[in-house]
Amino acid sequence: RACVIIYILTSLKIVPHVFQLQASLVILNGRDTVITAGTGSGKTLCLLIPMLL
Repeated sequence: RACVIIYILTSLKIVPHVFQLQASLVILNGRDTVITAGTGSGKTLCLLIPMLL
């Protein structure tokens, strides 16, 4: 699944932050997670990536 996430992001010319990949993998495994990061850092993308798969 990590390879799929990386492929989608790179094909969209998005370079993910480490926390985005980590959080997306946790969400894909069906676990709850709390993400703290600054405004505009891409927290919403962590939620959207698993929804696309």
